[in-house]
Amino acid sequence: MSHPVLEAVEVSKQFANGVCALSEINLTVAQGETVVLIGESGSGKTTLLRLFNRLEEPTSGEILIQGRPARQEDPISLRRHIGYVQQDGGLLPHWTVGRNVALVPKLLGWNPDRYQPLSDRLLELVSLNPKEYRSRYPRELSGGQRQRVAVARALVADPDLVLLDEPFGALDALTRIELQNQFLHLKRQLRKTMVLVTHDLNEALRLGDRIAVLRQGRLLQVGTPDELLRHPTDEYVQMLLKHRAGNPESDA
Repeated sequence: MSHPVLEAVEVSKQFANGVCALSEINLTVAQGETVVLIGESGSGKTTLLRLFNRLEEPTSGEILIQGRPARQEDPISLRRHIGYVQQDGGLLPHWTVGRNVALVPKLLGWNPDRYQPLSDRLLELVSLNPKEYRSRYPRELSGGQRQRVAVARALVADPDLVLLDEPFGALDALTRIELQNQFLHLKRQLRKTMVLVTHDLNEALRLGDRIAVLRQGRLLQVGTPDELLRHPTDEYVQMLLKHRAGNPESDA
């Protein structure tokens, strides 16, 4: 395995109301690897993702990015160098597609001559013709198209790390499959280091190089799809896989 881009070392998170969202999480994400975080509602998967770009702070433990403690980095600067795709895309409704995609390069102070061709290239990579779509507004797009724009925006500044929080969760089944195919194409082409949150085991098995299963704030098992399918080490993981075997199209 190549050197880690991201590490969680003995990370715990307890909220002010006393809820323990995460307990002693240890996880490493290597260069070019896609790790999928999966678990039911309340498992801590989204909280863990938000710790990686300092939208939340750990109660204890350490998040390391490229070997450096994330807590030592300015959070705003850190986030501008990490790609982030929210569940609903998070596009600015009063900005055109072109402006939305170019948001981070603008914040980083790039010259338009540099970021405009990159914005168009990323739109092409997510199968949106820039001549047709760059001047449209989010309200003029379908849900799947808005998510494509959000992915392009996350990638345009060429970040080392991309975080995706259930990026396909709100879409209909056919659009979801289409965007999963697009994700796999981008994954092969760009070889980015990515962490993706989902509650859908089939999606996790399809998209992840490794899968991290969480439940009630604890990390139960981490392994490749084949390792999980062949050697589940926890009863809950076995239950998820049995549920999938009985109904392969259902969500975990």
